[in-house]
Amino acid sequence: MNRILKGMLLLLMMASNISFADDAPSARQQKIDPNSYYGKLKEEFKEIGGAFFIGGANEGEALSGAETGGGMEKFFKSSENVSKETVPVEGMPFSKACRFTVAPKPKVFWNASFQLLNREPVKKGDAVLVVFWAKGRKVPQVVDDGAGATLQAYIQSSIGKFPKGRVNNFYDCKMLSEKWERYCIKTSPVSMDFPAGKLALIGMMGHKEQAVEVGGIAWMVFPEGANIAKMPKKSWNYEGRAADATWRKEAEERIGKIRRGNLTIEVVDDKGQPVADADVQVRMKQHEFRFGVAVSVGAFTGKSKNMSPEDVMKYKEVSTKYYNSIVPDNNLKWVYFENERKDGWKDTKECLKYYHDNGKYVRGHVLVWPTIFRAPESLKEKLKGNKELLDETVKKHVTEEVSEFKQWISDWDVTNETAVNRDFMDTLGPESMLEWYRIAHEADPKTALTFNEPNFGADGMELGSFPESLLNDKCRGWVDYLVKNKAPLDYIGSQCHGGSAGREFGGKTGPEGLWKYFDYLSSYYGKKLQYTELDVGIGDPSDPDQLAYQADFLRDTMIIAFAHPAFDAITQWGFWEGAHYAPAAALWTKDWKARPVADAYIKLVFKDWWTNADLKSGKDGKCSVNAFFGDYEITVNGRTRSVKYSSLEKDKPIRIELKQ
Repeated sequence: MNRILKGMLLLLMMASNISFADDAPSARQQKIDPNSYYGKLKEEFKEIGGAFFIGGANEGEALSGAETGGGMEKFFKSSENVSKETVPVEGMPFSKACRFTVAPKPKVFWNASFQLLNREPVKKGDAVLVVFWAKGRKVPQVVDDGAGATLQAYIQSSIGKFPKGRVNNFYDCKMLSEKWERYCIKTSPVSMDFPAGKLALIGMMGHKEQAVEVGGIAWMVFPEGANIAKMPKKSWNYEGRAADATWRKEAEERIGKIRRGNLTIEVVDDKGQPVADADVQVRMKQHEFRFGVAVSVGAFTGKSKNMSPEDVMKYKEVSTKYYNSIVPDNNLKWVYFENERKDGWKDTKECLKYYHDNGKYVRGHVLVWPTIFRAPESLKEKLKGNKELLDETVKKHVTEEVSEFKQWISDWDVTNETAVNRDFMDTLGPESMLEWYRIAHEADPKTALTFNEPNFGADGMELGSFPESLLNDKCRGWVDYLVKNKAPLDYIGSQCHGGSAGREFGGKTGPEGLWKYFDYLSSYYGKKLQYTELDVGIGDPSDPDQLAYQADFLRDTMIIAFAHPAFDAITQWGFWEGAHYAPAAALWTKDWKARPVADAYIKLVFKDWWTNADLKSGKDGKCSVNAFFGDYEITVNGRTRSVKYSSLEKDKPIRIELKQ
């Protein structure tokens, strides 16, 4: 570097308060008072590397840069649903905070948010860390959701490989305390450059009327080569995780009562007389309870990118071997349905037929995702503002799609994510949803119908986006509205992305709390429950602690559901890293190695909850085994017969006649 160029750079850096160290020409530096809040954070994280603050070089800059509105970065716009004021703070490491007041509750929760954009560029290889403190208090509700104030925060960008998406994994700090608590959000080293203003720290708060205070916001990056192992670690733990946790014994007892029975086999000869001392082998083939998975039609056909013939073969093998229920992840959504109309839905039908013919239960997802943004591109402009056409088009679509696939599909998600998508109901009125369920039932009366939401819980499933003006003691939200108006509804479905063990639903936490809440849901509404899109995402699939957490969390989420009589299905949203919307959540890696979460799932379903037995008939020709309900092959003296052991006929003996 010549002296003239160096002098010019120094002048620029003095003007911007940024300098480069002589011994590290590429290192960004700032003048931070070591006694300030930011200075103390810099000292706290010095083992990671040299922190560079990109959301402001002090508390004041960060707080003043926090905009209020709704949406995300590129789509962020002003909103009357949230206001901001700066308030002093005492007795904390920081001295001031932003108080965000949400009123009234917006139609969708992201329409009351704050965002803080990066003031400085982020370079490829930088690792990002955000530290902030938060607390909150909700306003009394018409129908109380049982939960506290809510804040959901993450880092997002609309450029590069992250269009409309998050750079880091979703970070959810629900049920904010009324006392200050510290939170951290971090990323792995980013894979591209982000110019100033193209990364956003987003905080969504529109779940209810509430006041949320956020202070001590410090947005840092650490340069390539930083010791990211020293980054603050999330506590990969949850309530009730211990192997000797008291709830496990109760779960085992519950499962024994509701998922098993004494399978009695009666062996007789061709004259109906008992056959004693017969060799009887009992081999389970499939559960009655549905352990399902979402499959990619593209992966099934091999048309997805970078799939080998071996991958296609393995994809079919694993999905068929380890799951007894299947749902296409995307191809039955309205957009895909219209796009594939030209070839008569050939690939989708091939996929459905394959799994159906292999004895799998087949689900459909989804008939109505009630927002114009999920409508086919060719129809969006036509449907906007045209109430009559929208009503007619949606009804026609429901009837056509149910009819087209009814020979294979046994359960449809009629609606999806109404907690955050309500365009159609706003235009057509809440009664339009009743019509969709009734029309789906008319198109195929044999098909079960499911109301599918992101999670169980009053703030999502029950209240959701239901019009505040219609909420009262006799109508708690969409599910209540459907039930009270006698819609043909069979299931209340929770997507359950992230699992549920230890989660907060309706103010209930831990397995015992969840069982109580499931008791309430199933008894109040009189409907069965199912998890429809279960997965457990983690930030770093190379971290043993995160892999262990993922395995345990999926296992315990499944145990809690399997131990409740209202559940009869759990569907995972994908299984293979090569065809998964969240690769770190996959059970099998791209090269088909089983992660610990796959081992935990297989052990649970095919060992702990599986029945195989070798028996001999007594003098009365009978023998029995305590068995899980499901499909079996029973072999007597070398002759094999397939039978179903049903929970509905658990006391009925299975009679095997030995013919000469």
